[in-house]
Amino acid sequence: MSKPTAFLVVGLPHAGVPQLLASLDQHRDSLGDIGVRLPARFADEAFRAAVELRREHRAWGLRRRDVEGAWAEICRRATKHRDTVVIGHELLAGASPDEIALAVDALSGHRVHVVVVAGPPDPLAGLIPSELDLADVVARWQSAVKTPDRLHVLVASAGPAPAWSALGELVGFDAEELPLVGEPAGGQLDAHTLGLLAESTAALLDHDELLELAEHWAKQIADSGYDVRGDLAELTPARPTGDVPLAVLRGVLAESVAEIGRLRARVAELETSAAARRPRRRSAT
Repeated sequence: MSKPTAFLVVGLPHAGVPQLLASLDQHRDSLGDIGVRLPARFADEAFRAAVELRREHRAWGLRRRDVEGAWAEICRRATKHRDTVVIGHELLAGASPDEIALAVDALSGHRVHVVVVAGPPDPLAGLIPSELDLADVVARWQSAVKTPDRLHVLVASAGPAPAWSALGELVGFDAEELPLVGEPAGGQLDAHTLGLLAESTAALLDHDELLELAEHWAKQIADSGYDVRGDLAELTPARPTGDVPLAVLRGVLAESVAEIGRLRARVAELETSAAARRPRRRSAT
């Protein structure tokens, strides 16, 4: 008997993954009717599972007990039925080889497919390649699949709609009957990112560097035997008009604020550790 299929949607950040996952959640009941299940019951549970795998609970201001067992519980639900399952969060893009192995081991009863959604290179890719460099991400996540055709790259150069249609073809639902929902408001900040805001801004890739990166992506992906849905040439970034895009500025600010939170948590941890090691004064007799 063949194994049931599990699709892991692992990123990339800033490529519309939250909107795709929110759309799946919106159509949860309809998907269940055709044998497709979402074992994460809500977005925050998927987030906590990804944070647990990435070992980043302190960076997000969470306690270990807030996330402990989240990934195992989602995978336990996935194994209760033989239906196709979809699990994902864009934080998974930056997972290390060891973290990827842990994620896949919990799905050992499934035939695992990895889905990577890719848009044009992000100016921050030089700073956090583990999350934003498509070539780097697929090189690590290919270890999760038995054959390269089970790693799917969905091109979302003009928004997530083409990726939604491609995801429907992969998973087995009609993207026209189950339409893409609006982009989720807000969203959680990525904690494993930048240092200082000034340094981050200075380190943004310029247009020529983005062009070079897009060409590198297209060549590596095309030569690797992955299942590509869409035209890799569409990942070529448009030439800027002169002003820094608002989305870039917002991303830099959000990630910098997240890093400040991570640093504060680290300082508090060090202060607690130092206090524990400090010798106590003896009371006067």
